[in-house]
Amino acid sequence: MKNFGRGLNIISVSEKTFDVTDIKTFDTYVEDSGLIRFLKKMPAETVVIMSSYDEVSSSLKEDGKRWLKYFGSSGADNLQFRDGFLMIGQKGLKEGHAIEYVVKRKNNQDFSDVMEKAGCFSLPMGPKRDLQQLLPQVIHQKEMQLGPSVANCGVPESCGPHSFPVSVFSGEGNKIQPEICISGHLMMTENLNNGGRGFNVIVVDPDTGVPKMMSRVDTYTYDSTDLEILLESLADRDIIISLVADDGAKKLGYMARELLNQMGSGLIQNLRFRDVWYFVGQKGIEGFTQLEQISYAGFEGEWPRAVKKSFCVPRKLKGQKIVPDPDVYRNDGRREFCKKYDGYPEFCDPTHVDDFLKPVGVVDKALQNHRIFSTPIIVVPGLNHNALVRTLETTLMQPGMKPDMVAVMWDEKFPEHGDLADLFGFRNASLKSSVQYYEQMAKAMRMIDVVYPDSSHVIVLEEELLLAPNFLHFMSHFLPVLDADDSLMGVSAWNYNGFEKLSGNKNLIYRVEEFPGLGFLLKSKPFLKILTSSIHKCCKDRAWAGWRLSVDYNGEILVPDMSRVFRQPYQGADTSKELITQLFGKPRTTLLDGPTPLTGMSNLTMVSYEQQLKHNIASSVSFPITDLQLCVQKVKDFDVKISTDEK
Repeated sequence: MKNFGRGLNIISVSEKTFDVTDIKTFDTYVEDSGLIRFLKKMPAETVVIMSSYDEVSSSLKEDGKRWLKYFGSSGADNLQFRDGFLMIGQKGLKEGHAIEYVVKRKNNQDFSDVMEKAGCFSLPMGPKRDLQQLLPQVIHQKEMQLGPSVANCGVPESCGPHSFPVSVFSGEGNKIQPEICISGHLMMTENLNNGGRGFNVIVVDPDTGVPKMMSRVDTYTYDSTDLEILLESLADRDIIISLVADDGAKKLGYMARELLNQMGSGLIQNLRFRDVWYFVGQKGIEGFTQLEQISYAGFEGEWPRAVKKSFCVPRKLKGQKIVPDPDVYRNDGRREFCKKYDGYPEFCDPTHVDDFLKPVGVVDKALQNHRIFSTPIIVVPGLNHNALVRTLETTLMQPGMKPDMVAVMWDEKFPEHGDLADLFGFRNASLKSSVQYYEQMAKAMRMIDVVYPDSSHVIVLEEELLLAPNFLHFMSHFLPVLDADDSLMGVSAWNYNGFEKLSGNKNLIYRVEEFPGLGFLLKSKPFLKILTSSIHKCCKDRAWAGWRLSVDYNGEILVPDMSRVFRQPYQGADTSKELITQLFGKPRTTLLDGPTPLTGMSNLTMVSYEQQLKHNIASSVSFPITDLQLCVQKVKDFDVKISTDEK
């Protein structure tokens, strides 16, 4: 008859008429929630005749087997992969009184042996259990207890004739129990109408604003079919107030989420372990309710912040076409990263693990569509992964930056750096491992032609950098200058002499023959040529220790008086300890203002800059070197007035 399938095939029969009342197949190889719902909703004392086909045990879980026992089974617990199973049972029959057969699959068999049984049986089949224990525990209006009075349920003002006051409190962890107040009375809490763990549900008559029935479904311990049955029983326009406490997500099934979604929930699909949630919906609502909130648990199961709200509920809820913005977002990608990797105390702090990482729009509208935002930014991490987080955070905060133009070039031994880049929406590439950082830098630079083959310029960020808020805006000034002057190779955002009391002019730019490194903008083609041909001659030391680019390229670099990057204090052993202490241990000045316009860019070309230097020297104040020597020896005071005029 072609009306059977994989899993459990069931015919239900009326005890009174012996008529077949239903024919169903449940694919318990995939899931058993449909089977549980079918058995729960079956009328009392119905007879079931079951036959397995193909495979029945894979997804027949604890709750499914428990419901087979409620029909008299004693063999369901022993079912294994592709065993054969036949059973005749009856709703409410005590365990062990069903007629059932289990044929075990032998090790050399694909399937168990065929079974064929025939015979007669009498009704009732045996002793029965109390059916009330099998039904959803629902408290109807006449059975409800009124709790203490709470003036207007805590709502500051009267709700008026067309709505009623409600307050919800999710409780705190598993210590302080939840509370629901409706129309001035506490209605569900610990020791009051069975409030507690799981789904606390109150159904309200929309015409009177008075509760008509309530139930608690512990979906931490049991499946959610009781909740599904309750939701399916609601009449049109019934208002549902639901509050999840402790945990309600562990055994919450798809069907329950779908039914709640149909009643106006836009967030129920996001409910996870130990999240707490309140929801006010209505049978027949069009769209999504505005009365809903989730408070998310920590990524390692830490208890969430409690939800406590008081509000007026209209007797006819008006739905929205789109889900209202939730008060709290959940960043599952960041949570998974923090579960997978240790050692990120700030980035993975539970108080902001759900913060999303989003780029910032252009602040200076004059820069809209500027080509600096199409210039690749290459990040070359070191060993300090928390420093990398801060580099990526300050990169993402650059107004106008495009995440797709940032690529993190990570050592193959540290795949977490690639996963971290993914969280920020940045591109990333794995590089073969290197012993020296300069080798990793060279590999990263060569990778530019692979990741960004059409780039004429590139920005490189070395390890342990923090970018000033104006870093990208600062760099935007120099692309025309670099294009106009072949003697310029790039721009560094770091001034190695930019110490406190020595540096403070935010408009001043120098041309230098050295290469400061750290955070820099380069003409990518010439630099790649250098790296390819003479990396061991020019750039074997760290950039801040002095790359000798003049070996193969007699170019100069532009450097600001005030740095636009800050390098975190150096950690680790190094042969240049004294130099490192001098460079990164002494207090420095870094310009932290927002976008700061720069003027006089045309004066930075070679001819103009040389003329400016000659003018400065010609108009300078000279003093005898002997006076300076005496001053150093503290024999004579050296009194020279130096102008602080930035011009």
